[in-house]
Amino acid sequence: MLVGLDAAALVVSACGSSDDSASTDNASDESVSSEPSADDSSAGSPDGDADESVQQNGPITVEGDPLDPFESSLEDLAVGKAAPVISGESFDRTPITIGGPTAAGFAATSGNATLVVFLAHWCPHCNDEIPELLALDEAGDLPEGLDIVGVSTAVDAAAENYPPSEWVDEKGWKWQMMADDEELNAIKAYGGTSFPFSVVLDADGNVLARRAGSGTAAEIKAFLDEALAG
Repeated sequence: MLVGLDAAALVVSACGSSDDSASTDNASDESVSSEPSADDSSAGSPDGDADESVQQNGPITVEGDPLDPFESSLEDLAVGKAAPVISGESFDRTPITIGGPTAAGFAATSGNATLVVFLAHWCPHCNDEIPELLALDEAGDLPEGLDIVGVSTAVDAAAENYPPSEWVDEKGWKWQMMADDEELNAIKAYGGTSFPFSVVLDADGNVLARRAGSGTAAEIKAFLDEALAG
């Protein structure tokens, strides 16, 4: 569990476009949301899961200091800092580790940078983001050697596109997907305040860039190219 951040601190009403995303100024922000919130009693409910081998929320362990909440209007002080290491599981309970120089399957073993994309199944802008990423991949326009991993977060059994394990398949997601826990510890560890939320890590697990909101394929490519240019 993260210290200093409770579920109510993450304002998930900020499911906005890349130029229209709200943010959490501090843990006392009481913004009113029309979307499912992190302390919604229905969030993360496993009701309706016929296959017990499939989980919609998984166990999350965070090692290291959480990143500051992201503010798009300010200089991102998280850039250059070591991202916390998140250990979790996929929907089918396959272990996944994100961040750090020893991340299995990512930075250390491949020597590549990693794009981490936090997505909520009910968020319309997350539904817009996935096809744009896929279009970049199909066109061969993703940076060479970039690893990609998704994190399904803010699960709400009463919202659209539940369960997320089926949603990502229907959307054609082709990379690994970690299942955040009910407390949203994965996205909070990386300072996410909206959906979709993207973080680029270098091969040592340091933050190169963070971005809130959805974008076109061209905008995502520009973000990645700039992040990796340094």
